[in-house]
Amino acid sequence: MKKILFVALAALGLSACNSEPKFIVEGEISGADGKMLYLEASALEGIVPLDSVKLKGNGTFAFKQVRPVSPEFYRLRVDDKVINFSIDSTETVRLDAPYADFSTAYTVEGSANSVKIKELTLKQMQLQNNVNALIQSMQARQIGADVFEDSLAALMKNYKDEVKINYIFAAPNTASAYFALFQKLNNYLIFDPLNNKDDVKCFAAVATSLNNYYPHADRSKNLYNIVIKGMKTVSYTHLTLP
Repeated sequence: MKKILFVALAALGLSACNSEPKFIVEGEISGADGKMLYLEASALEGIVPLDSVKLKGNGTFAFKQVRPVSPEFYRLRVDDKVINFSIDSTETVRLDAPYADFSTAYTVEGSANSVKIKELTLKQMQLQNNVNALIQSMQARQIGADVFEDSLAALMKNYKDEVKINYIFAAPNTASAYFALFQKLNNYLIFDPLNNKDDVKCFAAVATSLNNYYPHADRSKNLYNIVIKGMKTVSYTHLTLP
């Protein structure tokens, strides 16, 4: 009798685990026969491996994971090529990509935030390419330091203005707005909340929205702390948080 009870309880526990709400990531990676495809979480503490599969001829894949309690970020990786996306709930996200241009030529369905993240990623890549071209021109003495600095400042201003208007202030409660805050150029944050008053505003807008929707989430608390620190370092006296 005790043995039957133990087996029944174990089965019940397994059923409970299996019944947890999950999200699905599926798709097809063409031209990647024999390659390993990894699903990883982009957590606050770093990249966390979740699952992997060896791709076969048709390149189809499907991963299933327990849904996050608040919006989180994930990535697919083949070799050193990466696709970033976000998960808000139990959605099914489809990602199709060619191996050769894995990080840029992919398509995404089922996640509006992930579509925005792709747009931001491509814009950041173009910005990086434009800055690299400026650096090469200066190194080749085709332009002087003054022209370089003015051109760089213009590139940065145009990029930040577009992202502020269309991605951050337009929908500060979204994962794509959060993603935009932490984009980098040459490994430095494009939006710098510790040295730029206007950039603190961007962080504060997203922090306030996240705090309203997900007050107990680690990302909400972390962003809130960044804003508080930024307000102190840039002496922003007219900015308040709830």
